[in-house]
Amino acid sequence: MTSDRRILLLAVLVLSTATARNRPVEQDSLAARLRAIPSEFVSGLSTAVTAPRLRLHWLSTGLGVLAAYPFDDDVQAMRTELMSDPLALFGDKWGDPVAALAILPGIFIIESLRGTSRGETYRRLEFAVLSLSAVAVTTQLLKWTVGRERPNGDDHLSFPSGHTAAVFGVAEVVRALYGNRAGAAFYTLAAVTGISRIHDNKHYLSDVVAGAGLAVGLVRGFDLAQRPRRETVALRVAAAPGRLIIGINF
Repeated sequence: MTSDRRILLLAVLVLSTATARNRPVEQDSLAARLRAIPSEFVSGLSTAVTAPRLRLHWLSTGLGVLAAYPFDDDVQAMRTELMSDPLALFGDKWGDPVAALAILPGIFIIESLRGTSRGETYRRLEFAVLSLSAVAVTTQLLKWTVGRERPNGDDHLSFPSGHTAAVFGVAEVVRALYGNRAGAAFYTLAAVTGISRIHDNKHYLSDVVAGAGLAVGLVRGFDLAQRPRRETVALRVAAAPGRLIIGINF
């Protein structure tokens, strides 16, 4: 089963478990959000492509791929020296299926432990599912369109790297939801996966750069599109002897 199918299956399982004990009004709210998913998917893709804040990212990604392309054969010639075989095996397994299997239950467990409201938990799960599904679909479309032969000659689905796109997408989801420190750990794991794909003779350097840049840009686009709905601002007023305390929660 491919990573994108795992993500979608896990989404159904997690959301079903989360809503099992909900009140009818909450069920109605969930149903309304589910009906809105197609438009949110289109909105996320549109934002990823058109947002001015992402223009520099897409320019950097394109230039990075062009800069890496002339070195594809040179890097491939030294691929066995890039990392040890056990580390490469770990990177490959993290790319498929571990990261894809862990992200949705991980978000649900973390938000449950933090006492996050049910609605906010749904929005975070929606963000992960929609953005990572967009990464998977776009990656496959590019593979079929470009038709680049893999360095080992297995097929013509080399560009961009799907494993790399998947794990960099997960890393950016984690960063967007839980901050730079958490994201840094997952970006490190993603880099291991990217290098392992070269080590295993499955992809060229430019394939890996393209997969990473594509995933990060798409997830950031969905983050920009959905952030106003995930983030709420609440005004809190408390009275104390001789003073009035006003606070804002973000």
